Amino acid sequence: MNHVGNDIVDLKAPEINGKALDNRFVQRVLNPDEQQMVLNSDHADCLLWAFWAAKEAAYKAVSKSFPDVSSSPRRYPVGFEVGFDSDQTLNILSGVVNTPHGAVTVKLILNENYVHCIGLTGPVNSLKSIVFGMDEISPEKIPGTDSVSEIESLFTRNLAKKHIASCFQVNEQDIQIIRQKEDNRINPPMVYVKGKKQDIDISLSHDGRFAAFAFLRG
Repeated sequence: MNHVGNDIVDLKAPEINGKALDNRFVQRVLNPDEQQMVLNSDHADCLLWAFWAAKEAAYKAVSKSFPDVSSSPRRYPVGFEVGFDSDQTLNILSGVVNTPHGAVTVKLILNENYVHCIGLTGPVNSLKSIVFGMDEISPEKIPGTDSVSEIESLFTRNLAKKHIASCFQVNEQDIQIIRQKEDNRINPPMVYVKGKKQDIDISLSHDGRFAAFAFLRG
């Protein structure tokens, strides 16, 4: 069974800017070849976080079949197709992440505000079966809580539920997305409709101003 992963990074978050100059962090998350690419890039921060998002998406995808797999970013080397638009904006279209349990194909959407990566185990052409999207988090849409982390999580789940309802022609109010605890570990999210578990592989992420999701149509 193919598994999907996704990750989003808010490129305007204060802790993001200039991180490519943090040698300790760069050496912790990138292998030597990736470090050299960032060092030589005119878009060092963007490339760093593109690598990060790809590694995170790949880890999330492969860990569904191998829960004990290492999450160390350096164990997930990334190969990208990299180019530049006419205005010299970094444009990363696709790539492959080699994980400890095989390759994960990834696709990235990157602009000046965020980088969003989706990844999938299995055949490359299976990427077409992924439904994905993102939105800017709106706290006013989540009444009844002042917790930032809860607002982000609820907004992300609600965003995914809206698209699942549209894709599978079910009532949005009948959908639940649940992460269960098992052996001191939080399992990946599962989709339920009217209390019945669905065969819908899903991945959720949020960072800073943005929430994102990806799921398989089946």
